Amino acid sequence: MKAVQVNNGIVTVENVSEPRGEGITVDVRSVGICGSDLHLIDSGMMSVIPGHEIAGITKDGTRVAIEPMLSCGECNHCLEGEEPYCADSLPNTFGIGIDGGMAERIVVPERFLIPLGPRVKVEEAFIVEPLAVAVRSLGRVGVSEGDRVCVVGAGTIGLCCVAVAKYLGATVELESRHSHQLEAGSRLGAIETSSQPAKIVIEAAGTSSALAQAIDKCQKGGLVGIPSTYWDPVEIPALSMGMKEISLVPSITYGHTTGQRDFDLAMSVLAASPELGRALITDRFPLDGAAEAFDAARNRSKGVIKVAIDVEN
Repeated sequence: MKAVQVNNGIVTVENVSEPRGEGITVDVRSVGICGSDLHLIDSGMMSVIPGHEIAGITKDGTRVAIEPMLSCGECNHCLEGEEPYCADSLPNTFGIGIDGGMAERIVVPERFLIPLGPRVKVEEAFIVEPLAVAVRSLGRVGVSEGDRVCVVGAGTIGLCCVAVAKYLGATVELESRHSHQLEAGSRLGAIETSSQPAKIVIEAAGTSSALAQAIDKCQKGGLVGIPSTYWDPVEIPALSMGMKEISLVPSITYGHTTGQRDFDLAMSVLAASPELGRALITDRFPLDGAAEAFDAARNRSKGVIKVAIDVEN
């Protein structure tokens, strides 16, 4: 079987052994490249087959997305719906701690398979994973119908936050430095930012400047949701944050944040947002072109938002 391999930061496609383990074999159809993939490669921490944004087809023809974080399902955290806190979650995440989806096939425990609705294309269904990240972030800050939400940063996670917030009935303002990202956000229903502060601001860029911008935009007593991953230390404008009594609410991955499975709500968002795949997925490459796909994913200023790898079986 062919799969992506990373050695000393070099991405290649090699023949590897067939996946093993308990679960259902999925023929992979599409995989997204995430910013965390790039960071893990650049830092020398990628030691497995990459890919945690995965969709494919089972041997019986069922089209599925894959929840990549294999929480144990038995600890108190899992029973309470807080799967990110499970000690097994991170070490057993496809593409992070164990071999992921940038391969022709993958074996997945059945409870982590999410059947696709009839309106969802398998080629776009890997977007359910970053959508679930957005679901958890917006759930933790309590976004609901009628809210006005400002999203700072319009990469994949920022745009997914736009889509989820719109699905929940919020009005969404979007700030970004890149015009092509703002255009994508407009296609998803976002509007330009106003001069008025917002009760809920989502910092989706993962930088010190974006965090400062989010705190500045947030009203007194408001909330800044942070689905971003800060790989390096960030500066916090502590005086402004403290004087305005703003609460910073970070989030990681997904669970049952709003009382239902985050992936199920994410699937509903994708099914209701036919424009989402077209707005986010700007570039596609075959599995054999994985090296070129990763190069393209680094060129954020050249119109790239989400790069997909399509796998032919």
